[in-house]
Amino acid sequence: MPVSDHIKRTLLDTIASNINEMIVGFDGTPSTSSDGAAGRPAITINPTVRIVDDNTILVEGFIPASQAFDDSLKEVYVQFRGTGSFTPVARHTILPVLKTTQNELRIQLLIEVK
Repeated sequence: MPVSDHIKRTLLDTIASNINEMIVGFDGTPSTSSDGAAGRPAITINPTVRIVDDNTILVEGFIPASQAFDDSLKEVYVQFRGTGSFTPVARHTILPVLKTTQNELRIQLLIEVK
């Protein structure tokens, strides 16, 4: 018997309400389902999290022009951080982006929950 739509929505709501950190970093190694942390963190962002539909969560982060890095940003890591612990949600390798004071960076991740 398949899982009910109600419990799927509850799972989606629970995941969305618990995402509270987006870490953007310099590590460009391939992402895996067992990644447990950001490789070489550059900045931690408090993301905006929104449920798009019954299967999808949109996680958005923003880095203003005032922030700059000497190395290209190559990874985005999303997690729930509680008091004294954290729970990994997802890690994504992205095309390298050189973040200078001449640009802003908006990161949008779609996470599908099935």
